Amino acid sequence: MPSRTETPSSSPGDPQPESLTFALTERQLDERASVVAVEGELDLTTAPRLKWILLDALQAGHSQLVLDLSRCSFMDSTALGVLVGVNRGLDAGARLAIACTRPNVLKIFELSGMDGAFALFATVDQALAYTRGRTAQVGG
Repeated sequence: MPSRTETPSSSPGDPQPESLTFALTERQLDERASVVAVEGELDLTTAPRLKWILLDALQAGHSQLVLDLSRCSFMDSTALGVLVGVNRGLDAGARLAIACTRPNVLKIFELSGMDGAFALFATVDQALAYTRGRTAQVGG
């Protein structure tokens, strides 16, 4: 299945500090399911790219979306706002699930009270099963 990766633009040979490494990867599993993986920090500068990759996937007919935050090192309120907006805008029958076990990333969902608004799972497989309607249990 097709996939795409977005990384920051840089000149060849320019070393990137670890904190500036950011990548979004979309893996289309079939005509309805897609996994978007985040590597690095989701913040004011990177959250808009996440928004567009998720909206593009939905517009392409991928109604079963998994957001893999297992390699996301930080998430701020801007990124949370993007996820709230995407989640609220889902068409009937569409599902968004989030795979994440990183305590510092999960904490923003908890502190904001949004942990109950999202389908959060420990693994991509569990999140994918939820989006496909194979499980009703949320949590990991």
